[in-house]
Amino acid sequence: MTQEPVTPIKSADRPIRSRPPRAGRGRTPSHVAIAERAYFIHLEEGERDQVANWLRAERELATA
Repeated sequence: MTQEPVTPIKSADRPIRSRPPRAGRGRTPSHVAIAERAYFIHLEEGERDQVANWLRAERELATA
C-alpha cells in the first residue's frame, strides 16, 4: 500500500477565526478602577461598609 505525501497547510489556506465573546460575562475592570469607583460610592452615599462598596463598584463597572 503506497501513501501519497502529505502537503503541509500554508497559513494563507487556513480560515481566519476570531474568538467568540464570553457568554454571560462583561469586561473585567482593573483593580484601580474598582477601587476608585468604590471610593466615589463612599463619598456620594457615606456608606461605611467597604466590602459592599467594592462589590457594588465591581458590578457597576462590569456591566458598563
